[in-house]
Amino acid sequence: MKLVQLGIQEFHEFANTHKYNSFYQSQEYARFMEDNGFEYDIMGIKDSFENIRAASLILFKNIDNKYKFGYAPRGFLIDYDDRSLVNDFAKSLSKYYKHKHIIFIKINPNIYISKYNKNKNEYIYNDNVKYIDYLKKNKFQNLKKNKYFESILPTFSPLVDLKRFTYKELDKNVRNKISKCYRKGLSIDKVSLDSIEELYPLIKNKTKKSLTYYKNLYHAFEKNKQIDLFLIKVDFEEFLINTKDKYLKTQALNNTLVNKIIYDKSSKLLKQKLQSDRELETLENDIVIATQGLSENKTKVIAGAITIKYKNKVTIFVSGYDKKYRDLNSIDFLYYKLIEYYKYNYEFLDLDGFSGDVSETNPFIGLNNFKMGFNPEVYEDIGEFDIIFKNSIYNKIASNGTLSKLFNNLKQ
Repeated sequence: MKLVQLGIQEFHEFANTHKYNSFYQSQEYARFMEDNGFEYDIMGIKDSFENIRAASLILFKNIDNKYKFGYAPRGFLIDYDDRSLVNDFAKSLSKYYKHKHIIFIKINPNIYISKYNKNKNEYIYNDNVKYIDYLKKNKFQNLKKNKYFESILPTFSPLVDLKRFTYKELDKNVRNKISKCYRKGLSIDKVSLDSIEELYPLIKNKTKKSLTYYKNLYHAFEKNKQIDLFLIKVDFEEFLINTKDKYLKTQALNNTLVNKIIYDKSSKLLKQKLQSDRELETLENDIVIATQGLSENKTKVIAGAITIKYKNKVTIFVSGYDKKYRDLNSIDFLYYKLIEYYKYNYEFLDLDGFSGDVSETNPFIGLNNFKMGFNPEVYEDIGEFDIIFKNSIYNKIASNGTLSKLFNNLKQ
């Protein structure tokens, strides 16, 4: 076995068919991260017949003027059952990099170790959990279990099975919101890079990334048509017309109920009247929103997303919405429309992130409930491991908070 630097094309051919492949282990992602200030190597290990047995994109960034750290996003691409191969690859990397001022390399393999059981409200683990011990025995340091998005990439992934998806599988509350979105004048547009400046204000506070960062992302993935941009717009004129019409019909029904209650004070009629009152109140609020919006612009972008397409899966890389128009439920509409758009050509839609804490006290329970409304299957990946080449320096920067800062900046 020998460690070699791989060419882009041979790495692409190997990675493209590997069981643990991901767009994070791709030439496109390498170019994207290079544009954002990273160096990178593409390393592999070959046998005596020149067959690639393992490979990985490894990104590098300065810690200070002397030292660097490495990061293999969703890597390594290797047969983790072959423990001697894993050991050989790790030792070869250690020998190669410890003289190059690299302190450690972080990996977070694309391996699912559990699946969330909705009925039992717990994660059911599979045989892949054994790889945690395999890696530990090969001197990989296992980092703490991340339930609250502490890791660079989400540890828990909610995946919608697009081939089995039907509208009925959506949570009833989500269906109600989506049906109202049409009355509220919402629509979705697939747009070009020219429109990214309309999307950026909706995502910049969520990710703290620059506009250039997202332009670099688009340029890296557009060549092979692996990236899409979507915007959700509200047409305030249509919103106002539809809502006024709905208000008049609801008001007429409410008046009828008032007259009926004079002679029949049954609990059924009283419940109908209360429901009608609540609906009128909501519609009155919508009329105010639509009128104010129309006084400024006929239409407005209020939500959007960037998606990455790789193999049979689409990932929502980032999404956001205008919190001023929270009541329009644009983010529910956006996710539903993405499912509808991709369901004929792809197998899965990754809703990008889920908290591993499924208790009622979870601070991210609102996010979890929102995503569970689309009836995904939630998977837990194996987590983060560090291969440490210089222990004393690693321990120092871990204890003084330097590592934490570095990884917070890496989060997308």
